[in-house]
Amino acid sequence: MEKVWEELKKIEAQAEKIRSEAQDKAKKITTLAQQEAEKLIANSRAYAEEEAQQLYASTMEEANHIRDEQLKANQETTEKLRTNAEKRMEGASMAVVNAVFEENKP
Repeated sequence: MEKVWEELKKIEAQAEKIRSEAQDKAKKITTLAQQEAEKLIANSRAYAEEEAQQLYASTMEEANHIRDEQLKANQETTEKLRTNAEKRMEGASMAVVNAVFEENKP
């Protein structure tokens, strides 16, 4: 009976050792997993920041391009309006001059 009892104590000690080692390994694995997760999060943030900067630059470039096209179209429209106004001004000036002369005729 004594041998059985000693054998059970040995088995129990081995079981405790195995449990303790497993617990240590689990802590190490958990710590390592947490460190890796933190690295992934940091990398994700850096990647997201880079993507945001690229998107911002692209959006600004597109906005500037659209603005330049609109400015060019507005300048062309302004020039056409100016040309039409000048043509009409000549006719209007002549109409005023003729009207003045017509009124001053005896």
